Amino acid sequence: MKRKILTLLFSGALALAYAQDASDFGAKDILIANFEDKNPLVTDSLWMDTLKTTPVTVQSANITLADNPFAVENTSPTAAKYVRAAGGWRSIYIRLNQSIVFSQTPNFQVQVYPVAGKSPAKSNISINLINDKGEIVAVGGYKDQIPQDEWTTVTAFLGKNKSSVKFNAIQISINNGDSVAKTEDTEYYIDQIGFKAPADGVELPATVFYETFGGYIADWENGKIPGQRAYPYVDNNGVTKFDGPGEYGTAEGYASVGGFTSGIPFKFRDFAADSVGTFIARGWGMGAKYKGASGGGRMQFRSKFIGTLETGPIDVSGNTDLNLSFGLGTQLWWPYNSEIANARPKVEISVDGGNFYEIYSNSTFLQFTGEQVDLGWGLMDKYEDEIFTLVEYPFTTIEGAPLPKASTINLRMSYKSGADFWIDDLWLSGKSVLSGVSNTKSDVFRVYPNPAVSYIKTPYAQKVVIMDLNGRVVLNAQNTDKVSVASLASGVYFVKVINDGVTKIGKLVKE
Repeated sequence: MKRKILTLLFSGALALAYAQDASDFGAKDILIANFEDKNPLVTDSLWMDTLKTTPVTVQSANITLADNPFAVENTSPTAAKYVRAAGGWRSIYIRLNQSIVFSQTPNFQVQVYPVAGKSPAKSNISINLINDKGEIVAVGGYKDQIPQDEWTTVTAFLGKNKSSVKFNAIQISINNGDSVAKTEDTEYYIDQIGFKAPADGVELPATVFYETFGGYIADWENGKIPGQRAYPYVDNNGVTKFDGPGEYGTAEGYASVGGFTSGIPFKFRDFAADSVGTFIARGWGMGAKYKGASGGGRMQFRSKFIGTLETGPIDVSGNTDLNLSFGLGTQLWWPYNSEIANARPKVEISVDGGNFYEIYSNSTFLQFTGEQVDLGWGLMDKYEDEIFTLVEYPFTTIEGAPLPKASTINLRMSYKSGADFWIDDLWLSGKSVLSGVSNTKSDVFRVYPNPAVSYIKTPYAQKVVIMDLNGRVVLNAQNTDKVSVASLASGVYFVKVINDGVTKIGKLVKE
């Protein structure tokens, strides 16, 4: 049988495909499970109690080790046999026992082998990233039409997620919602679970924040959140109409039900009226032209509802080449509107508490498709609609030069021109001055004393590396609780502390 490697679809966007055998994990990849020398705990749930204080530590009775049923496509001799108990919703979980830097290994993979006669004719699988509270923090993706009696490798692109210890489990769900799996036990083999580096070997930018605007929230969609109501607006004919209450409300109301995923405390305000703006969010997605689209929630900017999405100060210290990217789409249900091509947000930043100024994009926005139609009043051009296009806004100075450095950034976005539009997958990224180090607050090393004159304390450190702002190593130390910095010139340095494979970064001011 011919080897078949399929990739997981993300709302119409393909994840990365691999030329190598999926059971091959290289030096830059992270193998989580091959059910031989890597045989992690696989559970049917994460917690033993509703308060989520006691983790499950017993292997699922539905998972057993077995011989590989078809070693031609997957060369590993052993796999995990998974008997999925009948029912509408079933998942298995694997807790991660190590930190995963998603910019380095963005592609999660799992191999699945549905057994003929003991599984649906075509299977489906979904993959989610779970935090330490058992909450889905990243929807990895969904793949259907998986054939029987073949190893199929599915991959989920997670590279935009911010690396953090809170992402400590992977949830794998097979055939949830399938009519056969609801009524009878079904059988599968799973194998070769892990994270892979990009095929070209190029590390992704470090994530400052990644906002996917959540997923479907019934109370929000049905207008049951405090602050939701029918909102009036005046149409182009001067007629007052109403939208809502479902999907219309306040940013605070949306945050209260977990609509925002990045941890950024977004606000949405009408600056002109000095009031809370009408925040619009929809819990289901649309297709995308770019890899890794989250495919869940999205927010809308409308000319009739004036408002500005804003953040507080965002810590971007230690990063250069800051860049904001997001999916932009209109979904007017009328693709013959030339204003689709002119749909633009206004993006403004404030650097280190200074005044806001606008930054600009050189991206290609929604385009004329090349198709025309005659609806009875002449030829009309058709434009891209009902699809997200990725656009980028590199951070610059007010003069338009690349922004050299910053400690904090405040971000504002609002409607600027063209058709009303939706945005999704709001990603602020940068290049860490310490290449290969994840950009996450959980990896911060607190330097003490700071500023320092003669020494800093590094309790239990197995290795200490001090670098200047250009990433040059100026001092090394090993197995020490105190490091002398007396020989360093006055200035700012980065301190990297490594202990039991965990790397933490701090900033040192040397006097």
